[in-house]
Amino acid sequence: MDDLDRYIEERCARDSEFKAAYEAESALLALVRARQEANLTQKDVAEALHVSQPYIAQIESGSRKPGYLLLFRYAGVVGARIQVSPEPHPTA
Repeated sequence: MDDLDRYIEERCARDSEFKAAYEAESALLALVRARQEANLTQKDVAEALHVSQPYIAQIESGSRKPGYLLLFRYAGVVGARIQVSPEPHPTA
């Protein structure tokens, strides 16, 4: 484990907001990698989802936050799976 991995692990352990953002970005990067590995362009995905290519570019860059339904559909187009885990509730 390198210094960056250690920093991320420690930060995630003490900052739930950072952890949520890190996990969301990691999931998004995994979808982009899945699209690339499937040899699909942003335009291919956009056409399959009936949205514009610039909209897909905005999602992939993180400047637009799509809803879960669109993310699940995106994953289906690129042959990936999304698994949503519930957040544990803090004990009082």
